[in-house]
Amino acid sequence: MTASAIVLTAALLSWRTDIETKSGTQLFVAVVEHDDVANTYTLDPATPNRMQFASYLKQEGFLEQFSRMYSVMIHHKEEGRNAFLVMLNGARRKEWAGNEEALIAHEFGHAWVKAEGYPTPMFVNNRWACVGIHAGDITQHVLIRAEMERRGIDHKTFWLKSLEDASNQLEAGPPPPESDRCRRVQQVAQLVDISLGLKPGEWAGQEKYEQRVHKAMPEVEGTTREVVEYMRKHNMVNRDEHREALKFVFEKLKDLAYARTNDYRVYVTLKRYPHVT
Repeated sequence: MTASAIVLTAALLSWRTDIETKSGTQLFVAVVEHDDVANTYTLDPATPNRMQFASYLKQEGFLEQFSRMYSVMIHHKEEGRNAFLVMLNGARRKEWAGNEEALIAHEFGHAWVKAEGYPTPMFVNNRWACVGIHAGDITQHVLIRAEMERRGIDHKTFWLKSLEDASNQLEAGPPPPESDRCRRVQQVAQLVDISLGLKPGEWAGQEKYEQRVHKAMPEVEGTTREVVEYMRKHNMVNRDEHREALKFVFEKLKDLAYARTNDYRVYVTLKRYPHVT
């Protein structure tokens, strides 16, 4: 699949036009192919501004996060160059194939948030890049879900499928090592999305999933609870409240990433000294 071969639905074409008109920035879509043997990612040669966007695939922090994702939206901005690019993760094509509209729409949503002038975190290429990425996701997904529904784009079918896949993976595999703090940050973002984006009973597997998370990563629950409570009390449409929420969520995720939360300390203590209560 090449960049030119990606066919956008009418809803996506309309949204892309709105984003480009509002922002004055072109929006492109491309698949990033993965070589399983060499474990390398390659951006389609037909991708506009390829040299600038391909530079992200050389950044360890970015690649670590991208490998966990189905897709990502990059806003590359430098003197004389300014463009959005939605990168689809070719290594996970079997998981998202047939759901391209929902996948691309989600990333268009991130470009739309920027076009609308909402505050967004800056990507920093280091081992804690995940903190900024998921802090932005938590605050922006509220807006993106509402906008996809307003535009008549079905985003829940693929979302529920991906949640089922995540639940099965938790059940089948060992919990991530304690050193993988970004996995815990990502888990909080996923749990917050479920709490804020799904109605009670909308996903039959939710209770089982949450039980599996509790078994694998109980230390994420306190952070999730604090973030959900905060988000429910604040309006993400209001730009001032959005900015404050972004700061709040970032600090909470940072504390989790650095193992500074009370839940994390209790978790480690109980693991080392199971007789302590």
